[in-house]
Amino acid sequence: MEKTPRLKDIADLADVSIGTVDRVLHDRGRVAATTKEKVLRIAKEIGYQPNIHASILSGSNRTYRLCCLVPKNGMDPFWDHVHAGFQKAISQIGEQNVIVHFVEFDLFSPADFTEKVNNLQLNKYHGLIVAPIFHREYELLRKSIVKSDIPFVVINTLVESEDKSFLCYIGPNSYQSGRLAARLLTEHCVADDKVLMIPLEKDYQNAQHMLEKERGFRDCFSEVAPYVEVITADFEDYNDPQALGAFLNHMISLHPTIKGIYTSASRISKIAAAIDAQRISHIKLIGYDTLQENLMYLERGKITYLINQNPPLMGYLGMIYLAKYLVFKSRPQQYNYLPLDVILPENVSYYQNHYLLHDILFIPFM
Repeated sequence: MEKTPRLKDIADLADVSIGTVDRVLHDRGRVAATTKEKVLRIAKEIGYQPNIHASILSGSNRTYRLCCLVPKNGMDPFWDHVHAGFQKAISQIGEQNVIVHFVEFDLFSPADFTEKVNNLQLNKYHGLIVAPIFHREYELLRKSIVKSDIPFVVINTLVESEDKSFLCYIGPNSYQSGRLAARLLTEHCVADDKVLMIPLEKDYQNAQHMLEKERGFRDCFSEVAPYVEVITADFEDYNDPQALGAFLNHMISLHPTIKGIYTSASRISKIAAAIDAQRISHIKLIGYDTLQENLMYLERGKITYLINQNPPLMGYLGMIYLAKYLVFKSRPQQYNYLPLDVILPENVSYYQNHYLLHDILFIPFM
C-alpha cells in the first residue's frame, strides 16, 4: 500500500520544521515568501491532502475569542440590522467554542472610536471584525492589527491598502452602488434637469464608502446623462425635521429643475418626510435599505427606489466566515460583495421583517 504523505515528509523535503509547514498550509503566522512557495510546491508534488476530521478534533477543545469593533447597537437602524446578523451567527456557532466580545463605539464620534482602539488589547483575541467607518482613525488600527498578526474581517466599508492584509471584506461595492442609484435616476431625467445628492452623514468626507458612492454616482451621470447637473449638498442636522425641511425648500427654490434626490446613507425616510410635508410630488427619491421607516414611505409612493445593501447578511457572514476560518481553517474568498437589490412597491413585501436573513439564509458551520 502506498504511504500517505505526512507533514513530516514535506518538512524533510523542504528542509524546514514541521511547525513551518503547518503555518504555510494553514496560512497563519509569517513565513518567508520563498519558503512558502517551496512548501506549497512540494505538498502538491507529493499529493499531500490535509486530514480535515483530525484538524477539527484536534481543535475541538480550544476556545477562540473574537472581537467585534462596531457601532453601538441601538444608535442607528442600519447597524441594528447588522447586529441582528451577528446574533443569528452567534446562535448558530454557540457550541463551537467561540466567544464573542463586542467593543462598541459611538457611530458619530471618531474620538470615541480612537479611544476604543487605544484600549483594545489585540493579543487577547484570535480574530477581529471591524467596521472602519472613520477612514483616518482606522488607518492607525489597521497598522496595529497587521503587526499583531491576527486575522480580521472588514465589513460595510472597504478601505484598500497596499498589503491587503484583511482576511476578507463583506459588504456592498460602494462605487457600483452609487452607479446603480444614478442609473435608476437617469430614467427620469431630461436635458437641463438637476439631481441633488445629500449624504446625510456627519463628516462624510472621512467616510470612504460615502466618497465611493458619490464617485460612482457622478461617474454614471457623466457617462450616461451628461446633460444632467449633479449637485452635492452637505447637511448634517438631519434629525431636526424643520431644519431639514427648510434646507430642502431652499435648495429646490435655488434649483427649480431638480428632478431627483439621492442620499448615500440609509436615512432617505427623513427626506421623504420633509418632501411629503411640503406636498412636493415631482421629485424622485432614492436611498438605501429596508429599514421600517424607509419601507413605509416606499409603500406610500413617496420614495421611488430603495437599494438594499443586506446589513443583516453583512453581520451574519462576517461572524460565520471568521469563526469558520479559526475553527476549521476554512479560508473565505477575500472580496465578498453583497447583492444590491432594487426594491419597488411591487416587491417590497418580500423584504419585510428581514425575510432573507431569518427564513432563508443558513450556512452550515462545519
